[in-house]
Amino acid sequence: MAGVSTIRHEEAAAALGWWLAAGVDTIVDETPFRWLAPATPVVPLRAAAATEVPVATRAAKTTTAALNVDSLAALAAALAEAHPGALFADGTPGDAMVVGERPSAADLAAGRPFADAAGALLDRMLAAIQRSRADTYLANAVPWGETGRDADALPFLRRQVVLARPKAVLAMGQVATAALTGATAGIARLRGRWLDCDGVPVMPTFAPAHLLRQPGHKALAWADLCAFRARLAA
Repeated sequence: MAGVSTIRHEEAAAALGWWLAAGVDTIVDETPFRWLAPATPVVPLRAAAATEVPVATRAAKTTTAALNVDSLAALAAALAEAHPGALFADGTPGDAMVVGERPSAADLAAGRPFADAAGALLDRMLAAIQRSRADTYLANAVPWGETGRDADALPFLRRQVVLARPKAVLAMGQVATAALTGATAGIARLRGRWLDCDGVPVMPTFAPAHLLRQPGHKALAWADLCAFRARLAA
């Protein structure tokens, strides 16, 4: 008959005796299963998901608050709260402001913008127009590395320009130019032409990192620097 075991009483007793001799003294389930089969992986609950929304909400609230601060120190504190590890600025606020694209790994390690080889080139560029970090305010369009959304940095940058009140801004690279002015064309087309950021003149030019890769563009960058110097002297 189907479903009826054909094992004999003697065989069952022998099997039970062998199990007892092997140390088996408890039946844990009604049906047999493979004890050595790979365990089904347990998918952990996303405990982090509970904290993701508050962190994002805190950043959004801090970004909104940043639009209402009335000093660069308060803006730097708001940025540090919303995005720990971000690099706010270097140099001295005054008539000249330089905005780069984003900090490099060397910048993040040093804790200040333009601390790498591109920064050394920028120092030489400033020296060529009789400027230095001592009388130039340096910042980045995106003050953090590759983490975070670039768009989140825009309110901080725009408020930073308003509070720094420079006479002119040198935008180094397409990312900086787009963040400051909204222009979306490539930097090769935008450079050398005065644009505007909330009433502040902006001169787009090549980023120092680009000039290290393409030294043939240094002559064009020099022309932009001269225009920047002339605007500051006017």
